[in-house]
Amino acid sequence: QKLIACDGWSVIAIDPLDGSHRILRQFPNESFISCIDPSNGDERVAVTTGQTSTISLADVDLWNYAPQRLIILGNGERCILATELDPDGMMGSTEAGHFDANGKCIAWSVACFAESFQSPANRSGVFDSFGHSVTAYFFEQRAAVFLAGSEDTPGCVDGVGTHARFGDLRLPTVNNKFLFVRMDGAETWQWRLARLNLKTLQVQSVHVTGLDHSDLLNYCASDDYMFALKACPASKDEVYKLLLMRASLDESDPSPGLVEAVSSVDLRASVQAVSFRLSDGTVLQVDRRILVARSEYFRRMLSSGLREEHTNEIDLCADSDADEASLSVLLRFVLSDAWEGPDKDVELAFRVRCLADRYQLPKLVDLAEAHLHRLLIPTTVLSFLDRVLGSGGPLEQACWELLNTRGAEIISGHEADLDTIISQNPKLAKRLILWGAGSSWPQQKKLRTIELEVDAVGTTLAVAAGFLSCRVVVPLVQAAGTTIMIE
Repeated sequence: QKLIACDGWSVIAIDPLDGSHRILRQFPNESFISCIDPSNGDERVAVTTGQTSTISLADVDLWNYAPQRLIILGNGERCILATELDPDGMMGSTEAGHFDANGKCIAWSVACFAESFQSPANRSGVFDSFGHSVTAYFFEQRAAVFLAGSEDTPGCVDGVGTHARFGDLRLPTVNNKFLFVRMDGAETWQWRLARLNLKTLQVQSVHVTGLDHSDLLNYCASDDYMFALKACPASKDEVYKLLLMRASLDESDPSPGLVEAVSSVDLRASVQAVSFRLSDGTVLQVDRRILVARSEYFRRMLSSGLREEHTNEIDLCADSDADEASLSVLLRFVLSDAWEGPDKDVELAFRVRCLADRYQLPKLVDLAEAHLHRLLIPTTVLSFLDRVLGSGGPLEQACWELLNTRGAEIISGHEADLDTIISQNPKLAKRLILWGAGSSWPQQKKLRTIELEVDAVGTTLAVAAGFLSCRVVVPLVQAAGTTIMIE
C-alpha cells in the first residue's frame, strides 16, 4: 500500500510505515490526481482544469462542456465530470458523462458537484459536497444522488440520510466503507468531522485526539488508516515542512480496560521496571508488563528498537507538562483505571489532560475534562477556552454553552484581559468576535466513544483537503521518520 500526494506540480509516493518518499512524476502545469489504478496503485493524472494532461479525449464528444475530471473504470468505461461553458466562456453547472471504451455516450447526468476536479472516488462512485449535503455519482447506476444532509438547510445533527444536517462542508475523503467530510462555520464554533456509512447512510460525528483541528492541513483514509498532514514551523531556509500522522481505524480499544489488560500479563515474565525521568531529577517507576498491556503507545515505544526499549528509561526532562504530580496521576490511572489525585487543582488537571492526549489514553482525557468541567465558572471560562480551543471536545462545548448563557457578564468581567487574549491567542479573539455577532453553540446529542473505521483493498490514496465534533476517538500517531518537505 502506498500513500500518494500531489502538490499540483509533483506526484509523490509515501511509504506510510516509515515515511520514506519519492517523486513519481512532475508536470510543467498545475495538475491533480484524477484516479488510481486499483490493480497496481499507479496514479493517473488525467485532466487539469479544461485540458487533458496524459490521456487523450479526442474520441469523446463533450459538446460545449469543459472536462474537469476523468475516471477510468475497470471495464474500460470512462466517467467524465464536465462543466458547461456559456457563450462568454464562463463555467456553468457540473454534469457527468458516462462513455464506453470507444467513446460512445452511455448516460449523461447532472452531477450536483461543487469540487468536481478534486472530488474523491472509490470503486463504486465519485463523491462531493453540495450546499449542506453529500452527493455521489455511482458508476453502476450511472446516476447522481443526494446521500445525506440538505442542499438548503444547515445544521449540526447526526442521523440517517436526509435526516442528518451539516454546516459549511469541505471536500470529503472516502474509502470503500465510509465517507468522511469536514464541516466548519461560525455557528458551530468548532470543526466537525462526520462519518457517513456508504451502505446504511448513517451519519455520525467523529472526535479526533492528538491533533488540533486548526493545525490540520489535509487528510485521507484507506481501509485501515486515516492519514493527516500537519504544518510544522519551518526555518527561514526551508520552504515548507509537513508532519505526516497516522491513525488506526481499527474499532478495537487502543487502551484496553484494567481487567482485560491484567489478564493478558505473562506472570512468568521477569519483573522489569520502566523509569520515567523528570526535569527536577525525580524518577518514577512502573511495572513494564502492566504498562505495555494497558497502553498501545508505550507498547510501540518499548518495542521500537530505540533507546527506550534497551534502557527501560523514558526521558521526560524536556516535557513541561510532566512533573511528579501529573505523571503520578497518569501512572496510577494505568494501574487502577481511575483518577487518583487532587480533583480541584486546575493546572494539574490540564497537565494530566495534555499527557493523556499525547500518550493516547482517551479515558484519562475524559476524566481530566470531567474534573475541569466541575471547576468551570464564569471567572475561569475564558482561560479554559484559551487552552481547549479547537479540541472539539465536551469541555470546549461546555465553555461555549456557558458563554451563551452568561456571555455579557463574562466579557465585562474580563474586559481588562481582552488585550492579552487578542495578542496571545488571536484565534480565540476571532471566535469571540464571531460569537459576539450573535451565533450560538449548537445543541448536540450525548457523546459516545468509538473509533473511526477505514478500509484498504490495496488501493493507493490521494491526499485530499480539509478535520470534527462528538466522540469517536482516533489517536493520531506520528509514523517514524515521517517529516517530509514539499516545495
